[in-house]
Amino acid sequence: MSTTPDDPMQQPPQGGSAPQDGPVPQPGQQQPQYAQPQYAQPQYAQPQYGQPYGAGPAMVPTGPRPGTEKNWMNITSLVLAIVGLVTWITAIGGVVLGHLGRSAARKDEADNGGLGLAGLIISYVVIVLGVLGIIATIAFVGWLGSECGGDNPADWCSDSSTSVEIQAFGSPAGLTA
Repeated sequence: MSTTPDDPMQQPPQGGSAPQDGPVPQPGQQQPQYAQPQYAQPQYAQPQYGQPYGAGPAMVPTGPRPGTEKNWMNITSLVLAIVGLVTWITAIGGVVLGHLGRSAARKDEADNGGLGLAGLIISYVVIVLGVLGIIATIAFVGWLGSECGGDNPADWCSDSSTSVEIQAFGSPAGLTA
């Protein structure tokens, strides 16, 4: 007599009838009860006397999560880039820390490389606009010096050149100098 259940997918042998594990119950008789496997319930530890309820093992501080030791570089890069929109000079620090933070993100020492990338982009844009602004300022000052320059500040951008043209053509009718 076998105690393992038959495979329901197994086909009966060629003899015509399926193997039987025991006597066939007659109508009106109860089928034999099979013992169900008993699974043990997990036992939970009861708190000992003197130990407060719910107190488990002591938590050991582990420090920062792995891969977040250098997140400050990317955050600082973005902050310096944004402040650089106003001050311009802090954008240089944003570039430096942005590159260091991106490098740390590639080495899995930081997990916020996107902030470093944003800091780099904003910093480079601020630096390029600042350099273009300095060039434009120098060019404007040079233009002012050539058009309105001279040793005497009274001659700067005066109408003396236009008065020469008017004198060359003569004075308009009705105007006396």
